[in-house]
This record gives sequence, structure tokens and C-alpha cells, in this order.
Amino acid sequence: MSNGLICLLLVLISSPLLLKAYQILPRERFQIIGAIPRGDKSSHSGGWAGTNLTYYGFILASATVIAVALFFVLLAAIGIDMNISLGIIAFVVTLSLIGAKLIARLVEKKKNTLTVAGGATVGLYAMAFILITYNKLYADAQLTIPLFPVMAALTVSFIIGEGLGRLACISFGCCYGKPITELSPLGQRLFSRFGVEFHGKTKKIIYASGLSGIKVLPIQAITSFVYVQCGIWGIYLFLEGQFAVAFALCAIFGLAWRIFSEQFRADYRGEGQMSAYQIMGLVNILFCLALLWFFPQSSFVTGNILLGLKALWSPIVILFLQILWLVFFLYTGISRVLGATLTFNVRQNQI
Repeated sequence: MSNGLICLLLVLISSPLLLKAYQILPRERFQIIGAIPRGDKSSHSGGWAGTNLTYYGFILASATVIAVALFFVLLAAIGIDMNISLGIIAFVVTLSLIGAKLIARLVEKKKNTLTVAGGATVGLYAMAFILITYNKLYADAQLTIPLFPVMAALTVSFIIGEGLGRLACISFGCCYGKPITELSPLGQRLFSRFGVEFHGKTKKIIYASGLSGIKVLPIQAITSFVYVQCGIWGIYLFLEGQFAVAFALCAIFGLAWRIFSEQFRADYRGEGQMSAYQIMGLVNILFCLALLWFFPQSSFVTGNILLGLKALWSPIVILFLQILWLVFFLYTGISRVLGATLTFNVRQNQI
């Protein structure tokens, strides 16, 4: 099967699934998966306090595992050893998760939040630093790892992961767009039929901005669709051996879209006309351009997707992905913002 046909199938499979998700996730029922009772029963409320498990965490954990699995497949497709791949993944994912937490706290001054932009920034610099340092240390031993194939695999995987991860934002009601009525006349004409309404008092768009039942620009859905399609093009370029082009497309376009799309968001992004995340994006674009300028792409084999998929079917890799999903779900899926009171009863008609 040709690389072009594989990517076409990915487009045909992903597009209707994404469009359906955009329709159902703004509904109130698609925020909380379940709740677990904890502590003693309250005499005041007559129920138990509950810990909420969210679709946000489920979707984000799943998107992360898909991105990491794709990264591993792409590296295996160009013959990079499994142990090296797993080591790189574990290190970069850990740093990115820490960065996502710390940068969000610095910019938004909130404890219980994450920023994908912050995590991506840390991952981008960490990966480049690791590869450049490693190649300098082992240059004489001829054990170097090609820079742009790995950076391309990273950015292709990340942009697809972020595209899928935006579904979590729709579920939770965060990262939301401006009301349609606040757009320019042209924007109102373009998006009046495609505005999305959020329902449920626990959605962030409602408790933070009071936009219950008001049509807003579906910026999360637009970003999701754009990123996933861009990532699929990146997969094609990667498998064809166009590593620098794949890196430039997914990294620079993804960052530029982030800068542009924030103009249409209504959630708090920090003070100033340009948010800290937009400034961060501009700096990251310059960094990517510097990599392309100072580290020209060396010749390398094209990718073999079947080889990559075969390497994925390994007990070690599968166990690693399962543990990663569980860690991310426990970290992002246990809500620290939303509370619950649980009561139980006997169904008399079932006795």
C-alpha cells in the first residue's frame, strides 16, 4: 500500500469521527464519566462527597498515547532502535508534563490547569538539546541519531496529538471562542451557521464567562480539524523521506496557527494585547527556523510504515503505552475543580 493511500485512508476515517465529536461533546452529559464516593457521609447534604472522573482526562490521555505511539512508529519506520525511542519518549514526556503545569501556573496564576503550548515548548527545546548533545558526544563512535527525522517525528506526532486533545477542551468547555456577535461582520457571516452552544453549569465557558446557550466560534473544533489534517500530511512527507519539510510544516504552521487562533479566543490568556503564549509561539518559530538554517537535512532512508507498525506490536511497548495512559488519566482526569455529592437508593421494583 502506498504512503499516499495510507494517508488518504487516515483522512477519510478521521474526518467523520471528528465532525461527530464536535457535535456531541459540548453537551452537558459529556463532561463527567463517573464519580467515586470518598470520606464519610455528610449529615448536611445527606450524601457522600464524590471525586469526579472526566472526559477531559480520558480524551487527553488517549490523545497523548496516540501521539506517543505514532512517534514510536515513525522512529521505528526509519530504523531507530526501540530502546532509544522509549528512552527519548519517557524523558521528553516527563519534561513536557512538568512544563505544561509550571508555565500555566506562571501565566494564568492558577494551580489546577495545564497548557499544551507550555508543554510543547519544553518538549521542542528538550528534544533538540538531547539530540544535538548526544550527537556531539558520540560523533566519533558513529552512533549519531539524525536530527530532522526525529524532530519531524516529534512535531508530526505532537500536532496530531494536540488536534485530538482539543476534543478534551470541547468536553470541558475550556479554550473557548468568542461569541459570534463579537466577531467582525465578515466573521459573523462566515460562522453564524457554525456557532456552537455549551450547556451545563460545570462547563468552564459557563462558570468563567457566563456564556451558557450563547453561540460562540468553535475555535477548538477548527483547531482540532486543522491540526489533524496537517499532521496527516506530515506523516506522508515523513514516510517519503522529506523530514525537514515535515518538520517545517507541522512545527512552524502549528505554532503560527496557535498565534493566529488566539485572536478568536474568549478565555483568559494573560494580560497584554499579545498573550504570553503568542509571544512564546513567535520565539519557538524563530528557534525552528534556526534549526533548519544551522542543521541542514542529511540524506536518510525513506520510512517503512509496516516496519514501524511491526515494532509497535511488542509487549514492552504495549505495556509502556498502557502505563502512560493510566498516569495521564489519573493526572488529568481526576477533577480538582468540580465537586460532587452522591446519594444511593434501592430500586423497589427490583426487590
